Amino acid sequence: MTTTSLTGAERLSMRSADVDEIRSFGGRHYYPRKFFHPLGRHGRLDARFDLLRLGPLTIGDCRYGAEVTLGYENPDAYQVGVPLAGRLEARQGGRAVVGAGGHASLFGVGEEVVIDRWGADCRQLGVKIARGALERQLRTLTGADRGGPIRLPAQLDITAGLGRSWAAMIRLVAAEFGNDTGLLREPLIVQQLQDSLTIGLLLAVDHADHDLLTRQPLAFRPQPVRRAVDAIQADPRRPFTLAELAALSGVTGRTLQACFRRYLGCTPMGYLRDVRLACAHEELRASDPGLTTVADVARRWGFAHLGRFATSYRTRYGTHPHRTLRSA
Repeated sequence: MTTTSLTGAERLSMRSADVDEIRSFGGRHYYPRKFFHPLGRHGRLDARFDLLRLGPLTIGDCRYGAEVTLGYENPDAYQVGVPLAGRLEARQGGRAVVGAGGHASLFGVGEEVVIDRWGADCRQLGVKIARGALERQLRTLTGADRGGPIRLPAQLDITAGLGRSWAAMIRLVAAEFGNDTGLLREPLIVQQLQDSLTIGLLLAVDHADHDLLTRQPLAFRPQPVRRAVDAIQADPRRPFTLAELAALSGVTGRTLQACFRRYLGCTPMGYLRDVRLACAHEELRASDPGLTTVADVARRWGFAHLGRFATSYRTRYGTHPHRTLRSA
């Protein structure tokens, strides 16, 4: 296995014929395997994974080189399989899920997944999106908070419309796997890609809040919100209070709270926390693990409770802050 850390994205590559090694790699970067084994007597594995990790998103070019079956319990992230070749046949929560040809497979959170047959010639772009990232994006765009997972259909048509466009974006990003000098080195590009891919999926698939997305004036933010956002972005280390942000915005604290919830899906202090979390993430990526610690970085960005910082970090970026620092 090889790992390359770019400034903006992280690349991982693995090729193996060993069942245990393949099971371990897939479990570490997608979901822990309840079972995994080849089908048939002559199914020699020749697995290859080329992964790009973009914060809470993992995009992997995945193949096993033999017919296999696998399963995992209670997945804690959303996953889409964009087919490049062959056929995948699976089940989740009583639904048949097929990924082949012009249909991408969709898997939700919290229900056991069984892939009955991953064909010997099957090759998929497996897109894993951390649960918190997709659900937070939906709340930001619509203000809706259903308090549970987003219910996705079993398939996404990628032959036309928004589904086709979204799959094309995934293929474009995956094609950058071998480009050491491309735009994926830039954190600003990676952040924009995260937003584009999560928003694009929410627009492309059918779910309970889809109509809210299409009729919401998403781009408009009233002036008080813009003022508070600009102040936070300009100096995220500043120990802002709600009263101070409200004064800078020219409204009462209650009004500012309501505006943030309506247009950003969070509170002003929650937005400040998210900005600081992103800053801490970038510092961890750039720091020497021999010269700094996760606790040092957390404190510099206003996180006094290390446990809560680690939980928030893992929810957003799909990994522990110690792992990000060690890979720097």
